[in-house]
Amino acid sequence: MFAYLRGLLRTKTPDRAVVEVGGIGYQVQIPLSTFYELGDLGEEVSLRITTQIRDEAILLYGFLTEGEQQLFHHLISVSGVGPRIAIAIYSIMWLV
Repeated sequence: MFAYLRGLLRTKTPDRAVVEVGGIGYQVQIPLSTFYELGDLGEEVSLRITTQIRDEAILLYGFLTEGEQQLFHHLISVSGVGPRIAIAIYSIMWLV
């Protein structure tokens, strides 16, 4: 399990970022709040990570703060709410 990643921000979109750590690029799914606070490409970033292991993939979800990550964990504990929906809910809440 990954707890956090610290490295160079290589790419970012409103829902994903790639952080290069030791020559390896980790794709991390992020909420909008994290996207807007990440900074510029090539800068060092640090993300708190929640890891989800599925049969076909290891998925990483990244957050700048502990509060964001805790809210994500509360949302995915609700029956029927998976990680992708939780990220979308959090992003919409952040916009309001």
